[in-house]
Amino acid sequence: MNLTTKRLILTLLAGSLVGAIFVISKLLLGRGLSPLIVSLIQTAGAAAVLLAVQRARGARLPLDPASRRFYLIAALIAVAGSALLGNWVLARIPAGIFTVVVTLSPMFTSLFNALVERRWPSPTAMLGTGLGLLGVLLVLVPRAKAVEAEQALALTVALGVPVLLAIGNVYRSRHWPTGLSAPMSSAGTMLVQALAVLPLIAVSGQRASVEQLAASWPLLLAMVLVTLSANVAAAALQRIADSVAYSQIGYVIALTGVVWGAVLFGERLGWSFVPALALVFAGVVLANRRVVAANATVAVSPALPALNGAR
Repeated sequence: MNLTTKRLILTLLAGSLVGAIFVISKLLLGRGLSPLIVSLIQTAGAAAVLLAVQRARGARLPLDPASRRFYLIAALIAVAGSALLGNWVLARIPAGIFTVVVTLSPMFTSLFNALVERRWPSPTAMLGTGLGLLGVLLVLVPRAKAVEAEQALALTVALGVPVLLAIGNVYRSRHWPTGLSAPMSSAGTMLVQALAVLPLIAVSGQRASVEQLAASWPLLLAMVLVTLSANVAAAALQRIADSVAYSQIGYVIALTGVVWGAVLFGERLGWSFVPALALVFAGVVLANRRVVAANATVAVSPALPALNGAR
């Protein structure tokens, strides 16, 4: 399997799994579980399973200074975007509406990456990002019109989620520690996320009864397994794609949310779903063509070690 095909498969897989996480979170919050409790079980459970599997294979979690710093910064960005802002917003607006906002993450990623590198993305990458955005807006804008007036504040706060996602995309692409595997990156980051959520739970006073947890254990187990798979797939993608190409999973997440809404909540996909899917796929392909060129440059030019080390 060549790198381009691998990137495309990982983009579709990671985006679909993350989209499923949003839906499962919405279902759990609808059962009365608090956002922080859900985040703790999600991250601690996924990290524990990953670490156990890696330990059985004879691998240990890297704890060198670069890896520890990477876990900490990536985890804090994730906690702010998911456990705090994301779950707070999901408890107040429909999951389908929330995905409208998430689709802005590739645009913010392109902007932040341009600011950091002091150059604009290639025309191909910008075209791919634009096509993907057009595709998801085709199906999501009509749904966004259903937002009620009292949900306007939550929708405004939700803008912080794609901003934080974009910051995380750029940081991980540029500061990935040399030799750190995708499973270990996911395990270390989620472990720190779980530890960061504990003091937030203590301060907020959020609790969950044994009865609530027992009644929701199938969904909680699904959340752990899907989170584990999504993080490993996303980390594997991040190692072989730059931040702009990686951010295309935001568009896949959005369409996945629409599909799950149709499956679980009986929402209609509508005529626009097929052209939207085609636009998103075309956008992902175009964005990844830029990565092919970048990787070829690294391979033949030892004068650009920073690009190779950023994966």
